[in-house]
Amino acid sequence: MNSLVFVLGLIFGSFLGVIIDRLPQERNIVAGRSMCDTCERSLEWIDLIPLVSFIMFKGRCRRCKTKLSYRYPLLELITGSAYLMAFHVFGLSYMSLVAMILASVLIVIAFIDIDTMIIYDRFHVILLALGAIVIALNPSSLKSGLLGIVIVSVPYLILAIVTQGIGGGDVKLIASAGLMLGASNTVLAFVLSTLVGGVYGVILILGKKVSAKDAIPFGPFLCIGIYTSFLYGDKIVSAYLSLF
Repeated sequence: MNSLVFVLGLIFGSFLGVIIDRLPQERNIVAGRSMCDTCERSLEWIDLIPLVSFIMFKGRCRRCKTKLSYRYPLLELITGSAYLMAFHVFGLSYMSLVAMILASVLIVIAFIDIDTMIIYDRFHVILLALGAIVIALNPSSLKSGLLGIVIVSVPYLILAIVTQGIGGGDVKLIASAGLMLGASNTVLAFVLSTLVGGVYGVILILGKKVSAKDAIPFGPFLCIGIYTSFLYGDKIVSAYLSLF
């Protein structure tokens, strides 16, 4: 079953790559054949087998032999791994399906934010819908979910207005995820994303890849924090509180 879930993730990861590429360009994500960016020839089924085709053709276009980006197999691996993590935590259940949908949405958000520094509002609506499903499955979580919407987003919004250095999309992202995560896990998601993002930023600055004044998309780190908190938040929070 683990292998099946992982392969399913690879397949969906390939489709997510299409969404990530086409959505910012306002292209149809369903119609239209995928093609090589260099020779512009339409890809056939053998070129589109997730991960396998990349390995089979040694990371090059089968026809023009142009070296392909590692981004696409990496995206497929990330999606497959995220699906597998969801299955390990929730097993064969509705929550596992919710987690996989969440992973898919967050992956698209993260990669588009890296490319464009934009987080589309349609994804916030999807996260709110997932939150409503989680609450429907566990009605007792409603109060915590409603608190989760505002507990980080409101102070984050104030900080964004004062500093002008935080994107509105990031504020809406943590707010929409809060309904699903609940209060404590929303705070955890923000803390984790800040830590990971801070470490990454320091590494870039020390490596002279960016300066302290350069803008770095924060959405990907929020996505990491949100997904980690959704899967393991209760255990992490309990482990932390047990220290006191």
